[in-house]
Amino acid sequence: MKVAVPVSGENLEIFTRTGRAPFFAIFEFDGENFKLLGLNENTHANEHDEEEHTHGNGAHQEEHTEDEVEHHHKHVKASKIEDCDYLIVRAVGPNMEDALKLAGVKVIKVRKKDGEQALEVLEKIKGELK
Repeated sequence: MKVAVPVSGENLEIFTRTGRAPFFAIFEFDGENFKLLGLNENTHANEHDEEEHTHGNGAHQEEHTEDEVEHHHKHVKASKIEDCDYLIVRAVGPNMEDALKLAGVKVIKVRKKDGEQALEVLEKIKGELK
C-alpha cells in the first residue's frame, strides 16, 4: 500500500497545512516497514500565492464549492497522490479533503504531539493502516 505525507522537503519534516506543503513524501508500506519511494511536488502550493487564500489574520478564505473541489482534485492527480491509499495530515481544508475522497484516498489526521518527522509519525499510526 502507498501512504503520502505532506512535508517541507528531503528532511521529511511534516508540513502542517496540506495544501501549502511543498512536497508529498510517498511511502510504500508492506504491513511491517515503510520505504520512501520519493518526493512529489505539490502543484497546488506552487499555483497560488499566499494572498489569494488568506486575509489579515491569515485565516483560510477559499469557498467550499464543487468547482473548488474539482480544482483540488486536479492537483491531487498532478501531484501524483491519487494512487496512494492514505494521506497523513495535521490539517486539511474541506475542498482538499473532498478531492481526496473523490480520488479514493483516505485521510488520517495526526497531531503535532505525534511527531515532527514523517517516519516517526508513520511508525506511531501503522496500526491504523489496513
